[in-house]
Amino acid sequence: MNIKNLYYRFNESNVLRYIKSKNKIILITLILMILVMAFTAIWFKAMLHPKNAADKAFVEVEVSSGTTADQLAVQMQKIGIIKNHRAFRLYAKMKGKDIKIKSGKYYLSPSMTAEQILDKLVRGDTIDNDIKVTIPEGSTLKNIARILNEKGVVNGIEEFANCAMVEKFKEKYFFLKDFPLNASLEGVLFPDTYFLPPGKNTEFYIDIFLKRFEDIYFNKVDPIVRENEIDFNIYQIVTMASIVEGEAKLESERPIIAGVFYNRLKKGMPLQSCATIEFILDEHKEWLSFDDLEIDSPYNTYKNEGLPPGPIGAPGLSSLLAAADPAKTDYLYFVAKGDGSHVFSRTYAEHLEAQNKVQYK
Repeated sequence: MNIKNLYYRFNESNVLRYIKSKNKIILITLILMILVMAFTAIWFKAMLHPKNAADKAFVEVEVSSGTTADQLAVQMQKIGIIKNHRAFRLYAKMKGKDIKIKSGKYYLSPSMTAEQILDKLVRGDTIDNDIKVTIPEGSTLKNIARILNEKGVVNGIEEFANCAMVEKFKEKYFFLKDFPLNASLEGVLFPDTYFLPPGKNTEFYIDIFLKRFEDIYFNKVDPIVRENEIDFNIYQIVTMASIVEGEAKLESERPIIAGVFYNRLKKGMPLQSCATIEFILDEHKEWLSFDDLEIDSPYNTYKNEGLPPGPIGAPGLSSLLAAADPAKTDYLYFVAKGDGSHVFSRTYAEHLEAQNKVQYK
């Protein structure tokens, strides 16, 4: 082999090594760029979530005439309404709404998403226009309809009830997939204080309640359900939580009461919840009669084993958390003392003794 051929082969080898090295650098650069873009997208999405989904307090925010989206975002971050002002400003710009924000005074909350806040600001739903509506914890669908009707938010209880059906919203909210198609939205119209713009259709308001439930459940409750490996779907968790809501008066007792009901389910015992009877009667009674306990209904947990067919009201966060993380006890019974607290028992004999003490106290 002559020197000329060696020279060409040497140069060819160098060129191939150079190309391979160059391609490797390009590939690594592309991978790094993709990773940076992915992490940026994840961060951006996280920044649009509520600052604090559990903080229900509303703060008055004034938007002066001429205030830019950037200035407003900085202000909202400082007072704890949003997570990051840069993410909010970018989101507003991407949506083409950064120049559509209307001046005025608004009630905003750390429990609202960036989308909810921006929509409110663009619609101009100021304090003067909003209708304050408070949905108490444990409210049934009928009660919610009555409240909204009395506030003039909806036109008629029947119209609201007809609209609040799973089949109308199942395509929009994936968590409804576990719900029976013919079921109502009982239990998932989250109890809270809302400032609602007047003049919207019923579906608009139901959307607000469902989004609030979705934010609360998947940010606060679902991670605990998964961690505790509770073999219940969302519909069952909400049903259990609604019964806890109906029975518990003290925060400290909610997990214990949930624990009692889970223990009874495991043993194949009926739940025997007075709250389910009151749901059938559609009224609260201090004392239930024997006739009440004999009512023929699938919601009668004195006559039927297992959970009732669905929720018996709208549970608040505390009851949802109790259903997700019940106390680990061997209690099977409890009796109300009359002051909001309960006496818990392990055996039926202990339960009868507790009943006698409460009755003759």
